[in-house]
Order: sequence, then C-alpha cells, then structure tokens
Amino acid sequence: MVEAGALLCVANYSANTGYAWDFIESLYARVADHLAEHGIRTLVAYPAIPMPPRSLEGSAAEAIALDASLATSDSVRAIADTIRRENVRVVYLTDRPARCRAYLRFRRAGARLVLVHDHSSGERTRPRGFMRIAKWLLARLPGITVDTLFVVSDYVARRQIETGLIPPSRVVRVWHGLAVNASDASAGLARQLLGVATDRPIVMCACRATPEKGVAHLLRAFDRVVQEWRLPRGRPLLVYIGDGPQMAELRALRESLSARDDVLFTGHRPEARTILPCADVCVVPSVWQEAFGLSVLEAMASGRAVIATSVGGIPEMIEHDRTGLLVPPGDESALTGALTALLENPQRAMRLGTGARLQVVQRFTPEAQIGALLAVIESGFGNPCQARQATAVGLAGPGLRRATLQ
Repeated sequence: MVEAGALLCVANYSANTGYAWDFIESLYARVADHLAEHGIRTLVAYPAIPMPPRSLEGSAAEAIALDASLATSDSVRAIADTIRRENVRVVYLTDRPARCRAYLRFRRAGARLVLVHDHSSGERTRPRGFMRIAKWLLARLPGITVDTLFVVSDYVARRQIETGLIPPSRVVRVWHGLAVNASDASAGLARQLLGVATDRPIVMCACRATPEKGVAHLLRAFDRVVQEWRLPRGRPLLVYIGDGPQMAELRALRESLSARDDVLFTGHRPEARTILPCADVCVVPSVWQEAFGLSVLEAMASGRAVIATSVGGIPEMIEHDRTGLLVPPGDESALTGALTALLENPQRAMRLGTGARLQVVQRFTPEAQIGALLAVIESGFGNPCQARQATAVGLAGPGLRRATLQ
C-alpha cells in the first residue's frame, strides 16, 4: 500500500480555457481517480478559476487557485508553501522547463519527484561550443533537472536530448491515448446540427486559428478543389471548427474565394469530437513542428480519413496511404491533390479511416497512457503497484518508451 500524500498538477491557463487543455486536464482527472484508491489527493493548480473546471467534474481531483508560473519569486514561494502545507510528494508540471532552480526549492519543501510533461511544438536551435558544454553540465547538476521528463512523441524526445541535452535516462515518451468511437451512428445527427445535405462530402478541420496551424493553406487548396469539381454528387463543404487570433484574417480570406459559400466557420465548439463522424475527410494542415497532433488522433479515433502534414510527431501516428495521407507543410498543390483523391474515391477514404481507427486501438489507448504516467507518479508515494513498476522498468506496452538516443 502506498503512503498518503498529495500530487500537485499545474495547469498553465485558467480553468475552462478549452482546446488541448481540456485533454490535458482530463489526464489529471484520471490520474486523480487512480491515486484516490490509495488515499492520495490530487490538487490541480490554476492561475484563475472563473468557473469550476469542466474537465475535472466528477473526478477526485481538487481545483485550487495558485500562481504556479515560476515567473516570479512570489510564484516559486507560493508553490513551495503549498508543497509543505498540503504534504505534496510529487509535482507534475506541463510544458515547463526541464531544468529550473525552483525545482531545488520544491525538493527542499518536501517534493520527492518533480515531473514535467512536454507537449510543446516547434523547433529549437542546437547549442554549440561553450553554450553546449554549459547546457550539458547544467542538465546534470543535482536538484535542478526534473526526475522524469514525459514527452508526447519521439520527435520531442530527440529535441529534448539533442537540443536541451537532457540525459536520455530521464526522458520517457508516452503517446497520447483516446478511446475510439465505436460507430458512425452520430454522423447523421451531426449533419443535421450543421445543416448539411447528405449528398455533400464534408472536409473538416478543427484547430486554433493561428498561422502555425496552416488553415489559410487549406482554404486556398479547398477553393481549387471546388473550382475543379466535376462529379454529379453535391459540391464539397469545408467545415472549420476553431477560433483564435487569426480569425479575422481567415474570414477575409474566405470572402476572397470563389468557393466562399462552400466554407462554414462554426467557431470554437467544445463538442467538436462529436461532430467529426460526419466528415468524409479531416485535414490537419500545420506548417510548424507539431509535438504530437491531438487533432490527428481525434480524427483517427473517429474512423475518419486524415490528411496531415509531415511535421513533428505526426508521422509517428500516420502511415502514409494506410492510416491516412501525409503532405509537405505549406504545399497547397499537394494538399489539393490529396483532397481531390479522397473526395473522388470515397472507398479509399473509408479504407484509410478504418486503418486509422485500428491504429488507435493498437497503439494509442488511454489505458496505456495513464498506466505509463502512473508507473512513474506512484513511485513518489512509497511502494508503487508492482504491475506498474514492471511496466516502467520493462517498458512494456506500445505507448511508453524510455529514450535511448545519445
């Protein structure tokens, strides 16, 4: 039996921010439910809680307001005080530095493990010369480097090891996991919700409206598809689900297209995953290095054919022409060709969707993800469950792999 104590999870945004944070907070909730069976509390710290967090609803997780940004001495002090007051044994941060002087203070306050989960996208510059030596030494100073750095893809693992110079033994890749949609029964209801005729093929994209997500490339590629459409079935409809700082620019671009009446902007929809089954093709047109691509996984779990760019961790999810199609980032001609190929051949799209769903069942399950996280987290509370300990040591299961890059 593990000894009592508390886990402190740190959210970087206010409660109910949405998008990927709903998924991350749901991880906290599931971890909390498992730990509660051993009498261990889970605290989830938010910088602000305007309303109760919907992602924690019904779980054993307790939401608290706490400035855990690490940006000021007051923030570091507040975290250390919380560790002492709440008997926190494990601190679990998301998208924070792999090394930080504050971690030494957390350990002195009573934390046995400091963990960071890296979901961050983008590229980093490899250090050279003196900077490389200094970074290598800093990453090995006692107390300031995390005990375990969870990363969401092999791409992020390579980045942390080759650019961050984190010891490979501290880097553990844990793929995200999702339950598959068992059937497409909701497709008709979703079409009714969107007001789309049954004979119109739907292309769907769900992401934040930022330049890095590449939605503008999709709009222009889709416009070419519609201009060249010659099939007797209804013209394709592009449904974009999302909102963000680029929204005004995207609306202006839509109005400039000849296919503007065939493009529907729905705004941000928290229930976006329930709409996915009505899509014939889902597109993830990112132009930067995605850490993993949660929107890719959501479409695959819904059994949809996915067209995505070959960036970051996405090629770890999609096997070209078996579980989806990969195109170069920013290549509108290639994206136009891929869209046309699947919209004109629904059987091929269905085959890819079936392969995608099977891939999720075999490699990207929520059970594998939570088990991998718990294998490490529970070790901070005395004697962890033997089965999970064996998973951590033996690296069993497809979702968990300790980095071996040198």
